[in-house]
Amino acid sequence: MEMYEERPPEIFTGGYFDQANIVNQTEGLQDFRRRQEGHLIIADDRPLLVMSFGLKYQGPNPSKYKIEGKYDIPVGFKVIIKWEDDEIVFMTRQATFGPEFQIVYLPQSPTPEDFTVFEWNANIAEIWDQFLTVIEGKEDRDMRLFNQGPWRTFGVTRDEVQMALKQGTDQKTIVDGILYCADGIEPDLQEHMRYLGVDPATDENILWIFTAFKEEPLPPWFSQYVKDGMVYWVDERTTEATWKHPHYDKFRKMLQVARNQKPVPHWKSIMEFRIEFLLSNIFTWEAEASGEFPLVETVDNVIEMARIFGVDIKNEPYLVHVLKRALRHYGNCVKEKRKVKDVEDFRNLMHRYRDLVSQYEQAMSIEEKRVAKMKICVQCDERDAVLFCDQCKDFFCQGCFDRLHSRGRRQNHRRTWVEMGMCAECVESIALFHCVQCADLYCRDCFQEWHVRGGRRNHIPIILRSFNSQTHQLPEATPAMGTGAAQILAKARSPWVEFIDENNVKLYYNILTTESRRDKPLAVMNEPIEDNKGGGMSAGWSGTWGANMFPDPLDSRTQPTAPQMETAF
Repeated sequence: MEMYEERPPEIFTGGYFDQANIVNQTEGLQDFRRRQEGHLIIADDRPLLVMSFGLKYQGPNPSKYKIEGKYDIPVGFKVIIKWEDDEIVFMTRQATFGPEFQIVYLPQSPTPEDFTVFEWNANIAEIWDQFLTVIEGKEDRDMRLFNQGPWRTFGVTRDEVQMALKQGTDQKTIVDGILYCADGIEPDLQEHMRYLGVDPATDENILWIFTAFKEEPLPPWFSQYVKDGMVYWVDERTTEATWKHPHYDKFRKMLQVARNQKPVPHWKSIMEFRIEFLLSNIFTWEAEASGEFPLVETVDNVIEMARIFGVDIKNEPYLVHVLKRALRHYGNCVKEKRKVKDVEDFRNLMHRYRDLVSQYEQAMSIEEKRVAKMKICVQCDERDAVLFCDQCKDFFCQGCFDRLHSRGRRQNHRRTWVEMGMCAECVESIALFHCVQCADLYCRDCFQEWHVRGGRRNHIPIILRSFNSQTHQLPEATPAMGTGAAQILAKARSPWVEFIDENNVKLYYNILTTESRRDKPLAVMNEPIEDNKGGGMSAGWSGTWGANMFPDPLDSRTQPTAPQMETAF
């Protein structure tokens, strides 16, 4: 035998080694698992405990550290896998001519020296065959675990290991860039905190960032999935999968800024910080240098402001106008390098707007009761009223009117036809017009809304409740015509909101369905309550300190002196 002839690797049993030393090493590996100091990966068929991800090879022979030409073989990789009650340890290291591998088989046994060590070997196939030869004697065991080969059995080709190598992670329990989910359903707050990179020593007062990160909904085109205890996302538009959370970059940057600015953990300071963070990403120094600032009142910014103020614009779409105003106001603050403050002013304005809508809801409720009462004949209380008597001041059905006005002085009472139908569009106000071409009944506001453009501008309406053979008018019947509260509420509750895009073109966005379109939809558009109706938006804002100091250019020039609701009770 020549001096340099390569000898086959040897397999040693536990009795060959110093028992005390080996037993201590074995117990150390098991204690590693008990204390969970390693990184636990739950695979489909077994758990993997990675004690060290190792490092990516940086030497002159990178091809020797590749698997199938695309996976990296880590240097210093250590992993424990479970095979029923037994444990198997797999390790790698860098040698002179390439990587070397070692396997330690630790069966469950009361005898300390009952384990097998397969010595370091540069040939993974050879050491793997030796390992299989030893365990094949256990005929009562399920051997399917080892059918996929050493690389996949020991998790070397798994995404967590490969990502750890790319990121230079070593001796870490968590791989940066992967959100883990222990229960396999939804990651909890602690898992989101680890994923975003929490520092318990410095982040005690900004833990709200991690809560906001967890609670912020995904973009509508992203879907979240959990596999093997790891979370990934799929972009439904491109069917591409990613390990990065769609909002990771946003909240990671917010975390870094908060660590520098250290906002006070109070709701007012938190809101001011989030508003300034949002707008600072718009009014950047590049935009200031070029003099071209992007739009502020965009759909995404309005949705983000709704999150900051804790507003559900799907249920309260009328508050979009308040959020737009807040964007204009604070956008000027950030642009002019002024401090963002007085967030309570906009909270008060939202309360004012809610009160206005509540008043109109109350007015509509009263109107509905009055209309329901008017629709019934006052005489028989059974049939719908179709006639109004100017002298009796009551509504009658045709039969009761004819019977009561068939003799005596009542024969000379003037009558007016008052069809008590409801508006076919809003189904809330009493109809004032009958459109011959549409063959439908409309209240005043709905008729104007639907007949202002297109061919409907030429439609000829028949005016209801005002025809009288003698006077052609009926002032006393006017209360039956409705108060207009239904129309105002229809606009306030409409999910369609108008925006302007970067090309100064109108964009119509549906808050409920997230649909956006260029052409104006036929549905009612969401509009702010006018200033002459209950004070509108500007009346609720004009009394605040912030508005007097920084007036909004979109406010009406004339402020109402005594706001009154344009409704009759």
